[in-house]
Amino acid sequence: MKTSPRVLLSAAFAVAQVTLVASAASAEPSFGNRETFWQADVGIRSMYITNPGYDTVSTDNSLVQFSLGASRTIWDQGQLSFAPGIVWDYGQSSAAARGQPTSLEAHHLALTLEGRYHFLPWMYGLVRAAPGVLHQRVELEDPSAVSSYVARKWAFAFDAAAGVAFLLAPQQEVARSPVRWWLAGEGGYSYAGSGSLAMAPDTEAGDPRRTGAVDLGSLALRGGFFRIYAAVTY
Repeated sequence: MKTSPRVLLSAAFAVAQVTLVASAASAEPSFGNRETFWQADVGIRSMYITNPGYDTVSTDNSLVQFSLGASRTIWDQGQLSFAPGIVWDYGQSSAAARGQPTSLEAHHLALTLEGRYHFLPWMYGLVRAAPGVLHQRVELEDPSAVSSYVARKWAFAFDAAAGVAFLLAPQQEVARSPVRWWLAGEGGYSYAGSGSLAMAPDTEAGDPRRTGAVDLGSLALRGGFFRIYAAVTY
């Protein structure tokens, strides 16, 4: 029996299609777009600070911060993946020192290096290292002075944490939208260098009025922390 060239070409084309589909499937991550994605997140970060200098700007040991982050998966192998990104945390606290009101504003900006292990399509564990910088501004209000006393300081900061993330929706294997919603939490330790609380009046350069200075010691915003956040991935 003779086989026509058309039949041979059709068979060869079918084999090629099957091979390409199989190759593409083997190259995909284990859980598709649940494993490799862009991510944006927003949440709350709470620190427990025992440094004595923190007593000058807070009535307890906690510092609650608003947290905003973004990351992108750049490598995956099996159930492992790696996603660098950035995170910004902002918090305030207040108290009294020497009978006068005090306040703190803290900005924390860091580069995040996050490794993930995808246990299931709807859950992954994470470990994160985050080198960065911390800017703290401490103010003491003194009605008898020409202006409030202020101390500003930049310091090196480093976070180490571990956590877990859960997929909220959509749960379908193949979704019409590539957008997915996650809820995650992590805990660890945040280190920051000490900043002097030698405070000077917040006046313009060249102000002729006589001013003094106030020294409240030093402040180090470091301690254990927990962060909970909602994330959207694409």
